[in-house]
Amino acid sequence: MSGGRRVLVGITGGIAAYKVPLLVRLLRKNGCEVKVVMTAAAGPLVGAEALRVLSGNPVYLDGVENQYDMGHIRLSEWADVFLICPATANTIAKIACGIADNLLTTLALSVPERKIVVAPAMNCVMWANAATQANIGKLRDRGVAVLPVEDGELACGVCGPGRMLGIDKIAELVVSFPNGDQPLPVDNPPAGVVGGPLPVDKSASRPLMGKAVLISSGPTEEPIDPVRVITNRSSGKMGAALAKAALAMGARVTVVSGPAPAPLPAGADAVYVRTAAEMEAEMVKRFGDVDICIMAAAVSDYRPASPSETKIHRSDSDNLTIELVPNPDIAAKLGAAKSNQCLVGFSLESGDGIGRAEDKMAKKNCDMMVYNKVDVALGGDSTGFTILFGDGRREVFPVMGKTEAARVIITNIAGRIAGGRGSSIRSDY
Repeated sequence: MSGGRRVLVGITGGIAAYKVPLLVRLLRKNGCEVKVVMTAAAGPLVGAEALRVLSGNPVYLDGVENQYDMGHIRLSEWADVFLICPATANTIAKIACGIADNLLTTLALSVPERKIVVAPAMNCVMWANAATQANIGKLRDRGVAVLPVEDGELACGVCGPGRMLGIDKIAELVVSFPNGDQPLPVDNPPAGVVGGPLPVDKSASRPLMGKAVLISSGPTEEPIDPVRVITNRSSGKMGAALAKAALAMGARVTVVSGPAPAPLPAGADAVYVRTAAEMEAEMVKRFGDVDICIMAAAVSDYRPASPSETKIHRSDSDNLTIELVPNPDIAAKLGAAKSNQCLVGFSLESGDGIGRAEDKMAKKNCDMMVYNKVDVALGGDSTGFTILFGDGRREVFPVMGKTEAARVIITNIAGRIAGGRGSSIRSDY
C-alpha cells in the first residue's frame, strides 16, 4: 500500500468503533494524514483522547468548539476521503435521506459523494432488512462506495452477515482510493439484494481456525495457613480478553486460571487452579497438544516453605517469620519442552524494565514477550504495552482497553503462525 491521503474518519455508535484506533494507526503507518469526527453515540465506545494521540490531530465532537479547523466546510474541503467507519444502520439511513442532524451527517452532505466510503457494521437481521438494503442501494446509486460486510460471529453472539470488514482491508482500499472522479475499486453486491453481502473468505477474518490455544490467566494463591495466602492483584481481565480474541479468530481455547474475578468467555474450556504447582501441572499436561501458549498469569514467584495445617493465631507469637522458597518457572519449563509451539510470555515490571523483559524472553525461550508496567496494567481495564519479537524488533502500543490490547496481541501471534509477517498493524488480518 502507498499513502499520502488526507483521510477524514467518521465514527458512529456501533460496537465495532473499538477497532477504529488500530485503523487510524494503520492509516498513519501507511502515510495518510488522519482526522476524526465522532457522533455522541460513539463516545462511550472509543476514547477521543486515544484517537487524538494516534491521529495527531484534534478529534471533532458535536457541540465542542475547536481552536482551529472547526467548521464542517473546512473539513470537507480538507478530506481526500471521508470514511464512515463503522456505519450503523441509523447513520446509513440518515445519509441516504439527506438528514444532517450532527457534525458527521452534515459532513456527509458537504463532501462530494465520490469521496465517501461507508463501512457498514450491524446485526445480521438489521443488515438483511429491506429498508437497510434500500438505503445502501440509494448510496451506491449516488456514487458512494459502500464496502461489503463479513459473515461471522457478531458482538451480540449470533453468526451471520453484518460484521465490519477487517481494518486491514478497509485501510488498503482507502489508501489506494483513486483520485478525481474514478470509482473506488470495490465489487459491491447488486443494489436491493436483501441480505446479500459480498462473499468473503471467512479464513481471512478467522486466521486461527483449527489452531489450539492454551492461556494461563489470573493470580495464584500460596497458602500460609488454612485461612491466609500469598497472592497478587491480578484480575484475570487480560487472560479473559485474550481468550475472547482467540475465540473470535477461530481458535480452540483452553484457559488455566487462578482465582480471578474476571469471567472467562463461554466458548473457552476453563480449568481452575489455585497454586503455582497446580497451574504448572495443568499447563505441562496440555502443552504438547497446542499450537500456541500464552503465559498471561501472574504466578507467585515464591511460596511458604512450610504452610501451617492449622490457623496461625496472633497470640501464639509476637512476631511471625515465614520462610519462602521459589515456585516453579512455568514458562521456562514450557520453553525448554517446546517443539513447534508458539510460546508467548508476559513481563510485568514496576519500572523501566524492558531489559528484564528481553532477558526473560531469552531465558524462557519465548517467541514473543509482552512487556507492560504495573501502574498502567495491573487490575485495571486498560493497559499500555510493548511487544518484543524473536528477531529483536519492538512494537510499542499506547494505553488502550484490554479487549483491544488482546486483539492486537492475538493478531501478532496469528501473523507469526501464518509465516512471521510482522506486527498486527501490518498483518493480513
